[in-house]
Amino acid sequence: EEAGELCQTLENAEESKRTASEMADVLYHSMVLLANKGVKMEEVLAVLRERFSQSGIEEKSSRKPKH
Repeated sequence: EEAGELCQTLENAEESKRTASEMADVLYHSMVLLANKGVKMEEVLAVLRERFSQSGIEEKSSRKPKH
């Protein structure tokens, strides 16, 4: 639901304050889910740091195949 509301603000070119508010909702609920699964925010940030340190092609080729 929250992600849909965020997308609506972008599709409708709403003011940035509303988009930021909806993004905050998405992040909040994501953080709750992470805590529920025992995943620390530091783990997520480490993944993001790694992704930003390499090209998209390199990142994609480093993924394990899905079976």
